[in-house]
Amino acid sequence: MRPATWPSWLRRTLSVLSPVVLALVGAWIALSVAGTTQAYAGPLAIDVAFKPTIGGESIIRLDPVGAVVLDTHQGPVTLDISVREVDLDGLNGIVQDPNTLSSLDEEITNGIQDVLVDAAIRAALAAVIGAALAAGLVLRSVRRALLGAAVAAVAVVGTYGLAALTYDPESVREPAYTGPLAAAPQLIGNAEDIATNFDAYADQLAGFVTNVAAVYDTTLNLETFQPTDDTIRVLHVSDLHLNPAAWDIIDAVAEQYDVDVIVDTGDIVDQGTPVESAYVRPIGELGRPYVFVKGNHDSVATAAAVAAQPGAVVLDGEAGEAVEVAGLRFAGAPDPRFTPDKSVRGIPDDTIRTGTEDFADDAAELDPPPDVIVFHDPSHAELFDGIAPLVLSGHAHKRDTYTLDEGTRVMVQGSTGGAGLRGLRDEEPTSVNLSVLYFNPETKRLVAWDDLTLGGLGQTSAEIDRHQADEDEGAAQGPEDPSPAPDLEN
Repeated sequence: MRPATWPSWLRRTLSVLSPVVLALVGAWIALSVAGTTQAYAGPLAIDVAFKPTIGGESIIRLDPVGAVVLDTHQGPVTLDISVREVDLDGLNGIVQDPNTLSSLDEEITNGIQDVLVDAAIRAALAAVIGAALAAGLVLRSVRRALLGAAVAAVAVVGTYGLAALTYDPESVREPAYTGPLAAAPQLIGNAEDIATNFDAYADQLAGFVTNVAAVYDTTLNLETFQPTDDTIRVLHVSDLHLNPAAWDIIDAVAEQYDVDVIVDTGDIVDQGTPVESAYVRPIGELGRPYVFVKGNHDSVATAAAVAAQPGAVVLDGEAGEAVEVAGLRFAGAPDPRFTPDKSVRGIPDDTIRTGTEDFADDAAELDPPPDVIVFHDPSHAELFDGIAPLVLSGHAHKRDTYTLDEGTRVMVQGSTGGAGLRGLRDEEPTSVNLSVLYFNPETKRLVAWDDLTLGGLGQTSAEIDRHQADEDEGAAQGPEDPSPAPDLEN
């Protein structure tokens, strides 16, 4: 049947509906093709798009880490924000400047607000132009093109208006996570608490570093062991967990104590994702060897990123020999677990015991024996007894030291990152722990050490305890379980 023979009511209906349908289709296509706005918000390069959908929501994409979905509004439009790139040079400059850190959140917030306005205008113009072109080209009528543009304009105004009227600012308290970020609420904690506390934590950074100098001056006047120029000095750190403040503290202590090597016993990041690998770049700027062993929160990619830094040495347990750094022979192996991988949860004790046994067997065959064993989790440190005079570890976020039956000393470091981001969620601050160890250059044995404890969130205290190995030989055998369950917390 030809259109001319159609009933008049059908022709009138199609005459009205056709430009409307074509306008909506044209607007949809235009938004998909040209509706994305690219801009910078602080150090973040972001893409912002308003996409027509059935249900309204806001999505923040952090590829490849995952996405955060917020039920922010009602209406047939989704706000899609993607972090396309991070300006690492700019970010490093921000992290190194405490004054800039304190205003970073405001800068990013204001930047995103400006981008959202620009993106909304761009999306509206793209929808109107796309609607006009679709209706005009298909129906070959200027009048129909104008009608299509009008339809799109009304649809945009109605959609924006509905989104504004139904906007729920409380939606940020109940985010939905996708991808690896799905583990974020359990591993990191309440995002609002972290954001609130980080400002306060950043404000204390200058005080931390200033107090490091005061602590060092105190050690010069201690009436106990005094290191000589030949004494080998080792800085023991652990469990940084992505805390950017940790690098300035490590650098300050390393400079003040003129350490020969830094030993990191793992959990330098939190999720082990490639995005987090950029965090380890300051290692190359410390100007001294950095010995690292993988923790249960570090991935193979994390270890590779550390190994790529100038001066870094990653102990992988596969070389079959100890690595000599700064006159000491170090042997170490990676933690056999990867906590962010949900498939390995539930059997941490079996896994870590087997891994410790395997590494202990290999280390026992080294000739000459190592001076220091580096292993992240000390749960089964007794398996190293007699293999080396000293074992360095972390994981428990609580400092401890004890001597085993055959004379091997185990030193468990607290968290040099103050438990990282998760340490900012609690009202009770987590202290920042690191230690300077002194070794006899002839015997390669530990003779003394300084335990440095810096106040956590909201505090600028700095304390130092000097210990001498010969005075501490009768120490207790350590806690029954220096690695408290569940492992997910560490």
